[in-house]
Amino acid sequence: VQVAIKGALVDAKINLIPVRRGYWGNKIGSVHTVPSKVTGKCGSVRVRLVPAPRGTGIVGAPCSKKILQFAGIDDCYTSSMGCTRTVENFCKATYDALTHTYGYLSPDFWISP
Repeated sequence: VQVAIKGALVDAKINLIPVRRGYWGNKIGSVHTVPSKVTGKCGSVRVRLVPAPRGTGIVGAPCSKKILQFAGIDDCYTSSMGCTRTVENFCKATYDALTHTYGYLSPDFWISP
């Protein structure tokens, strides 16, 4: 059992991803939501994360809510399509949507010559 737990810890440390966070309106205070609309897919499940105003909280299913809280996102709207009853695909689709937050370059990160 100890070998399985150790292997799971190593696998989890290898699969860490950076999550970009952003603002909904003005850039006042700390970042609190996803930077823009992002979509993740796993199997037939599609999850869409939409930025939300400060104080909204995470509007979504308990599974996606836990994943987004672990990622450090405080406010977010979620939308899901497909057979979300399969919890594994639903969680993986949420994880995939979070990986897409670093999939593009926003104007904040443009390097000026």
